[in-house]
Amino acid sequence: MKRNKLSRKSCAPRVARYATLDKNAPMKIGGVIEACRNDLGWSQDELADKTGTTKSNLSRIEKDKQWPRPELLEAIAAALGLKVYQIFAAAEGIELPIAPQKLPRGEDEMLNAYRGMDNNARLHFKAIALMLAAKR
Repeated sequence: MKRNKLSRKSCAPRVARYATLDKNAPMKIGGVIEACRNDLGWSQDELADKTGTTKSNLSRIEKDKQWPRPELLEAIAAALGLKVYQIFAAAEGIELPIAPQKLPRGEDEMLNAYRGMDNNARLHFKAIALMLAAKR
């Protein structure tokens, strides 16, 4: 039975869940790809269409009977909202930290300004920020 597409665009926050428990087992990226595809609610046909390959080729990759070409692996990772290294890390059982989300423009500018300050300016900046926050 085909599952409905979920609104999630990436399985990156959940990729560590697919990590192989046996660190001595040979690397099997197919299981990571399949689990992530299923988590997103996609069929093999859907992922194959998004990556420019065939369903049968994707099936062989997911069953670890065939390694994808580097370009296809990059396309698969991108379609799943991952980086290639995240697929390899999960297959090796390595948990990776998740990168923080990008800050809104105003907050990003403020953070960059803060990083450019000397220690004395940072102390004044913190004091002003705490006073403004207390007035809320």
